Amino acid sequence: MGRAVLARTLAALALSWAGGGLLAGERAAGPAPVAKRGLAQAVIVEKGPEIDGTLRSPVWQACPPLPLGECTTAKPGPLATTARVLFDATHLYVGFDCTEPDTAGLKQDVAERDGKVWEDDGVEVFVTGDPREGYFHFIANPRGAFADAVTRGSRRDDASWNSTAAVKACVVPNERWTVTLAVPLKELAACVGENQTWVMNLNRTRPARGNTPAAEWSWAILGSNDYHQVLDYGRIEGVRIPRREDGVTRQAPPVPPPPLYEQGREDGGVTVYHRFDEMTVPEDRDGLAKTVELLIRDSDGLKVAFLARAKGGVRTAALNLYDGRSGDNTTSDAYRWMDAQWRPVLYRCDRFLYNDGMNRMVARATSYRNLRFHGAKTPDGKGLLELRRLVIYRGDDASGPTAPANLAAGSATEGVLLSWKEATDNVGVATYVVSCAGDDGKFAKVGQSCEPAFVDKPAVAGRSSYRVLAADFQGNLGPWSEVARVDVPRAFEPPVPGAEERDRLAYAEKVRAIAAAGAGKVVRDRVLCLGDSITGATNYRRYVESALGLYDVWARGYEAQRTDFGRRKIDEDLKEVRPEFCLVMLGTNNSKAAKDIPAAMEDLLAIAASCEKAGTVPVIATIPPRGFDDPKSAPEAGYNDAVMKMCRENKIPTAYVFEAFQGGGDRRKLLAGDGVHLESGGWEVTARAWQAAMAQVRFALLDRL
Repeated sequence: MGRAVLARTLAALALSWAGGGLLAGERAAGPAPVAKRGLAQAVIVEKGPEIDGTLRSPVWQACPPLPLGECTTAKPGPLATTARVLFDATHLYVGFDCTEPDTAGLKQDVAERDGKVWEDDGVEVFVTGDPREGYFHFIANPRGAFADAVTRGSRRDDASWNSTAAVKACVVPNERWTVTLAVPLKELAACVGENQTWVMNLNRTRPARGNTPAAEWSWAILGSNDYHQVLDYGRIEGVRIPRREDGVTRQAPPVPPPPLYEQGREDGGVTVYHRFDEMTVPEDRDGLAKTVELLIRDSDGLKVAFLARAKGGVRTAALNLYDGRSGDNTTSDAYRWMDAQWRPVLYRCDRFLYNDGMNRMVARATSYRNLRFHGAKTPDGKGLLELRRLVIYRGDDASGPTAPANLAAGSATEGVLLSWKEATDNVGVATYVVSCAGDDGKFAKVGQSCEPAFVDKPAVAGRSSYRVLAADFQGNLGPWSEVARVDVPRAFEPPVPGAEERDRLAYAEKVRAIAAAGAGKVVRDRVLCLGDSITGATNYRRYVESALGLYDVWARGYEAQRTDFGRRKIDEDLKEVRPEFCLVMLGTNNSKAAKDIPAAMEDLLAIAASCEKAGTVPVIATIPPRGFDDPKSAPEAGYNDAVMKMCRENKIPTAYVFEAFQGGGDRRKLLAGDGVHLESGGWEVTARAWQAAMAQVRFALLDRL
C-alpha cells in the first residue's frame, strides 16, 4: 500500500470504529480459540517474546491467531495470513505469519529505514492508544526493513516521526515468511489506566507477480481496499496499562469508548437495522424536521422503506443520511411525492448523492450517523408528515409476508366493510390486496389498501366471499387469508373507470406472464426510461422516480432520435440495464405524416417485443404536444391516436402523456421556449401520467390467482 493521504480529520477519527465478533476472555497461555475479525480481547503477558522474526516463542501462543482476509468481505484471502498481538507492561508486540509457497518471488527490494517499503511484499500495523493523539503506522517487508509514520492533526502519515520499534523478519523457503515487531507503549499515545480499548488494524500486501494479480488482506473488514480507513479499524478491548517509570507515565482523561457499527438482525435474506411502527415528522419554525440516530456502515444495498401521507401543504417525503466518513449529507435527488393518502415509499441509499454540489454518487464505504426527515416551511406552518412501518434494511427482499388473520366482512350502507389483523413481514407490509368472488366462486381482485381495512362496493347483490393477502415494499406476495362471507343486500353503482384502468383489464394477464418470465433475469424494481432528448434530460428521471415512489429509475435519452433508432438500440439498453419495466416515449422527432405513422408503430411494437423477450414489462406513452400555435396539436394527436390503437390491440400498457398536457393548463408553463422540450410543469405532468399508468401495472402484478 502507498502512503495515501488520510481523508478525515482526527476529530472524526475519534468518533467511530468498525466492529466484529468478541473473542474469549483474556488468556495467559494454553490452547487458543479461533479468533474473529475486527475485535479481540487484549492478551497481557508478564514479559513479551523475543523479537527474532519468528513466532517460535511459546509466549506468542497466548494470543489466538487473528485472521486476515479480504479487505471488504468476510472471505479469507488467497493465502492464509494471521497475526498475534500481545501487551506487557511496557511494549506492544505484533507477529505476522504469511503463508507463501513462492518465497523466491517475494519482492523485498527495500533495505533502508523509511524507504518505499510499501512497494514490496509487506505487512502493516495501524495502531493508537488514544485517537486524540494520533495514529501510528508501521510497514515491514520480508527482509525486516521497515518504515514508520504518524498522523496528527492536519499532518498526515508523517514519515519524519521515528519510533524505537524493533522489527525482525524471517523467510521459510517455499512455505511462509514471518515478521515480529515490538514498540514501546509510550510511543503509541498510551496512557495509564484499566479496561482501555485500543484501535488497530493489521494488513498484508502481496504485489502482482506475472499473471497473478496483487492481493491485499485486512484484519478488520473495510469499506474499500484503502488501508487508511481509520473509521473501519478494529478494536482491542481490555487493555491494561500500568504506571511505570520505564514505561508509561502519561495520565489523560478517559478515551471515549469507540461505538460499534450496528450489526442488524438477519431476517428472510435481508439485514434489518431499525424498525418503527409509527412516526410523525412535525414542522418547527424552519420546516419539517425529525432525526433518527444510527451508526450503520456502507451504502451497498441499504434501503429505507415506509408508508407516508402528508398534511398541511407538505408535498414530499424528503430525507437524508449523514455520512460521518465524508462529513456530508447524502440524499436522493428524487424526493417521493406525497399527498393525503397513505403511499408506500422505498429509497435506495446506494443511489443517493452527496450534498456537496458535485453530483457525486455516494461512496460504497460510508459511516451513517443519522437519518433525518426534513422539508421546507409550509405557508401556514402546520405541515406534517405521518409515517408507518418505517424500516431501515440491507439487501433485496425476496420473502413474502404472512397471511392476514381474522378477516371480517360486514354489510353497511356505504358498502361491504372489511377488516383484518395486520400481516407480519421481515421488512414490512406495503399493500393489502382484496379479492372477491360471487356465486360462481371465481375470485377477482377488487381493490388494495395500505391499511388493514377496505370498503368494497359490489356491483351485484347477493352472497359474496372475500379474501386478502399482503405484499411488501418489493412486491413479494404472501398467502391468502381465510375467506370471509357476507350477504350484500343491494348492488352499488360502479365508478366510471379511467382509461388506464380500462387498459389494465385487457393487459393484466399478459403483464403478469411477462413479469413471471423475467424473474431471475431482470433487476427487480428497476425502471428504464427510453426516449429522445426529452427523456435524456436529468429532470426527466428525477421526476419519474419521485412520482413512482418505489422504483429505481434509469434513463436513456438520445437527442434528435426517432422510433427506428429506439428499435435498433433497445436490445443493447435492455442488456445493460436489465430493467423490470421499460417506459418508452418516442416519436417527437418522427414525421407525423399519415404515410409515415405505420412504420413508427411497427418500431414501437418491435421495441415492446424486445422487452417482452427480455422479461421486461413495456409501457408506451403518447408523446407531448408540440409548439404553441395549434392548441389541438393535430400532428401529434394523429400520431398518438395510432399509439393508443396499437397498444390496445397488442395489450401494452399506455401512459397518456399527451392527454395530460392537453388538460394541464397554459402550455407555455409546460413547454420550453422551443415548444418541444419541457419546463418544470411539463416534467410534473409527464411524471404524473407515468404514475397513473404504473399504478395500474402494479395493481395487476400485485395479485395471486
